[in-house]
Amino acid sequence: MKPASERPFQVYVVEMSSIKMFILIEIGLGTLIYNLWLVLLHNALLAGSSGWATTEVIKRTLKLLKL
Repeated sequence: MKPASERPFQVYVVEMSSIKMFILIEIGLGTLIYNLWLVLLHNALLAGSSGWATTEVIKRTLKLLKL
């Protein structure tokens, strides 16, 4: 590995819209979907995995629609 003085300085830029979308989908919508599955299934493990799967489907659908 090169010494720190020889490595280039890298800057990573994260758009604010990406952060907002993450918060909206993962935290907001994910919590609502988890609670919905929890009411329907009465099982926290199934509700968690179903909530994760539903959130993933929503994210992938949004990604496809932007193309």
